[in-house]
Amino acid sequence: MSTWLYRIKNSTLVDFDYSILNNYESIEVNDCVYNYIDDEITGTFILKNQLVMKEDNELEENSDFIEKNIDLPYTVLYKTKSGNTLVELTEKEIQFIINPLDKTEEVIPKNKVFKSFLSPKEINTEDIKPKDITKNILFNIGQPNTGKSYKFEESNLFTKEEKEKRKYKYLKIPVSGGIGNEYKGLQNTDLAITYDPIKKELRFGEFLQMLMSAIVNPTVPHVIFLDDFHNQDISSLLSEYTPLFKGQQKRDIANIDSTHNIFKPEFNNVDNFIEEWNKFIKDDCKDKENKNIPIVPITNRISGQSLNLVYPSNFYLLGASNFNENSLNIFADWEDRAVITYIDPIATFTKEDDANEFLQCCKILNQELKKLLEAKEIFDYEKYCFGMWKIVDEKDNIIGDLEEQKKLINFFFSMTKNSLKYNNKNSEINSIGWKLIIKMQSNDWFKDNIQALEDDKDIDYKILHEHNIYEDEI
Repeated sequence: MSTWLYRIKNSTLVDFDYSILNNYESIEVNDCVYNYIDDEITGTFILKNQLVMKEDNELEENSDFIEKNIDLPYTVLYKTKSGNTLVELTEKEIQFIINPLDKTEEVIPKNKVFKSFLSPKEINTEDIKPKDITKNILFNIGQPNTGKSYKFEESNLFTKEEKEKRKYKYLKIPVSGGIGNEYKGLQNTDLAITYDPIKKELRFGEFLQMLMSAIVNPTVPHVIFLDDFHNQDISSLLSEYTPLFKGQQKRDIANIDSTHNIFKPEFNNVDNFIEEWNKFIKDDCKDKENKNIPIVPITNRISGQSLNLVYPSNFYLLGASNFNENSLNIFADWEDRAVITYIDPIATFTKEDDANEFLQCCKILNQELKKLLEAKEIFDYEKYCFGMWKIVDEKDNIIGDLEEQKKLINFFFSMTKNSLKYNNKNSEINSIGWKLIIKMQSNDWFKDNIQALEDDKDIDYKILHEHNIYEDEI
């Protein structure tokens, strides 16, 4: 017996024709089929219905099934996001998505002792802050190999002494969890209270734990670095936190009593812990200047009441992203909450060697691209020019292998094409690509190793295709 899942999109069960499901014919008798919808309010998902395949080749709905909020592994979300696409779940995915919801007594273990993750840190007498970080929420966005992530690495934010004395907390989350491994990358489980089907207990996600730790340790900087967030829709994943992270809601929390009840190592159950936490937020989490700053509840979808949170001034959210459709999605919700810096791909490169013909070719390629963009009245070069650090190896030397050099030039072309596409300038791809190849005919290294033109009057689409800067013209 197999278990299947699909997303309901632009339809209702009343008039839904199950036969339009992809792989409908693969469902066998007694197979169980679930469907879910996006929860627009919480930014998560709701498991709506349970259906069973009967011998007459019809899906019959289980009328006793109660809809539930769920978390989805990225792989399952990716496969079902287009809607009405059946995906057969693995045993691990069933345990993660379905089984906890079918065993209410295990999902909400009321009487299980909850071991707290909170602990008081040694109070910093000096004002410790991440080096060269001027705002609490910073996102660096640009082309690959422009040093977007470099500034946010732990070793560049704090000193070795600060690390050894544990004067801060730092968490790097590689958001780019790959397809095929649902336990990598940023997930809903990192951001919320979820059920662990393996340990059969409730757990607080790493992101949420860091934020709560920052609240109870106001003199200790807590830094979360979301690396490569372009591979997921961060705006949706962080949707519950957008009401919290408003600049005017940031507070300087007064010193916390390290003997407070919230630091008890164990609580009777998780609901007891949440009750004590909410009481602490209301009564003891005071702003130093007694400002009336709002408290924002985060939905606790598993057990008990919502979790009340505040935005502490010692909490830092940093992110680095390439340009693509997912990184651009964050702007609508976060442009008024974060300082978004567009990294200049040309100015960040400081290595010079006038005798290196490949290096000079790459510099000229970027300069000519910049001129062509200006001619098209495109002035945000950081979206389209390429990061030169790609041509430097791990030993800080310019790459010398000719075949690798050729691959890099074509990689640069493909980057420019992708950037034009993601910024809705598809119609410019062929024109800019062809003019750039023409401009580069004045560079001998380019002509000898990449492309020499005999006739540059008409666009040669085959050449554009070979160099990864071709787009079908409709």
